[in-house]
Amino acid sequence: MKLVPTRRTDYGIRALLFLAHRYPEPAKAAEIGEAMDVPVGFLHQVLQELQRSRLVISRPGRTGGYALAKSPEQITIRRIVESLEGPLEAQECALRGGPCHWEDVCALHWVWSGAQKALIEALDAATLAQVADDDRALAEGRKLPPPNSHRHHPEVRTTSARARSAKG
Repeated sequence: MKLVPTRRTDYGIRALLFLAHRYPEPAKAAEIGEAMDVPVGFLHQVLQELQRSRLVISRPGRTGGYALAKSPEQITIRRIVESLEGPLEAQECALRGGPCHWEDVCALHWVWSGAQKALIEALDAATLAQVADDDRALAEGRKLPPPNSHRHHPEVRTTSARARSAKG
């Protein structure tokens, strides 16, 4: 089983990470897309969803663009994921594909709901600011990637390396 964000959430987190590195300055969608390797057409859709969720604001005009609606410290990763994917709490039984009923609860219920609760708590505890700090520390070599990470390959660029172009 793969436990990774969908493309929509991946692109949303990349865009918000770019904006966190620039906070509070706005950025054009084309600039975000180019720096974060996100297709601009899809990025507009994702940014609109983030705007509806009040995580991003949009300013029209030449000097406008997208900006975080709150400081990165106030935005949890759970809020980002749920803004793009919907509630994280399971609406179905892990084994039977329907809601668990008290008289017919599945044997996996306690394990699965415990794992789900741990994931939700971890995403609730993590902020966009923390992720941006980790990204910056990885790019600068101040933080080592974990041994099980894909980032140990030298050809893999961090998002901060791409986002540095945002600061000029």
